Amino acid sequence: MIRTEAAPNANSGDDAVMLGALGILAYVASMMTHEALGHGAVCVAAGGRNVMLSGWAEGCSLDPLPLGITAAGPAVQFGAGLLAWLALRRMAPGGFVLQRSFAWLYMVFNLFISSGYLAFSGVTDFGDGAVMIAGLSPRWLWRTLLVIVGAVAYYLSMWAALRELRRILGGDGGKRLRRFLWIPYLAAGLLACCAGALNRTMAPGVALGLAAASSFGAGFGMLCLPQLPHRPAITSALPGSYIRRSVAWVVAAIVVGAGFVLVLGPGIGARPQ
Repeated sequence: MIRTEAAPNANSGDDAVMLGALGILAYVASMMTHEALGHGAVCVAAGGRNVMLSGWAEGCSLDPLPLGITAAGPAVQFGAGLLAWLALRRMAPGGFVLQRSFAWLYMVFNLFISSGYLAFSGVTDFGDGAVMIAGLSPRWLWRTLLVIVGAVAYYLSMWAALRELRRILGGDGGKRLRRFLWIPYLAAGLLACCAGALNRTMAPGVALGLAAASSFGAGFGMLCLPQLPHRPAITSALPGSYIRRSVAWVVAAIVVGAGFVLVLGPGIGARPQ
C-alpha cells in the first residue's frame, strides 16, 4: 500500500489582492517617510512650517531653505529602510508572513528609492541630490560622485533585499517568486502614476515623471533580484507559508491609496502651475 499525502499548501498561493495591497501600503509609507517625516518634520524642527505636501514634494516656509532639510528626505528614507532591514534580521524564522512581507516591501522601497534618487539626481542634475551639491565645483565631479554612491548603495540594497526575501519565501521560487515581486511592483507603480497625473504643484508632466521614476524606475531592482549572480544561501529559510487575504489590510490599502491619489496626488496647499 502506497500512502499519499497532499502537500499542505497544494492548490494555494499568495493572494494577489493582498500582494497588491501590501505594495500600495509600503510605497505610500515610503514616500511619506521621505516627504512628510524627512523634509516636513525637519522643517518644523528648524522653526518653519509646511506650506505644501504632495507625494513627491514638500514645501517649507523657511527662506533660504537650510541644506539639512533638503538632505533629510533621502537620508531619513534610507535610514528607515536600514531600520526595517535590521528589524527583519532580528525576527526569528517562522510565522507572521504578512507582517514580514510588508516590512520587506517597506524596506525595499525605502532603500531603492532613496539610493536610486541620488543616482538620478547625479544623472539629471535635478532633485534633492542636485540641490545638496549646488555651489560645489567642479560640478561634473560631484554629479559623478552622486551617481557612484547611489548606484553602489542601490546594488548593496538589492543583496540585502534578496537575503531577507529568501527568509520569507523559504525554498519557494519560480512562479511564486515572480508573483511576489511583480504584483506589488505594478500596484505601486499604477497608484503612483494615477496620483502624479492629478498633481497641481508642478509643471504638467513633471510629477507624473517623478511618480513613474520613484515607483516603476526605482522599484525595477525588485524584478532583477532573481537574476543576481552567486545568490547567498539562506540556512534559516522560513517554511512555505502563504499570504492570505485580510479584509483589514485590504480596506487600509483602499483608504490609504485613495487618499494618496485624491489628496496627496494634487497636493495639500497646492497652487496650480
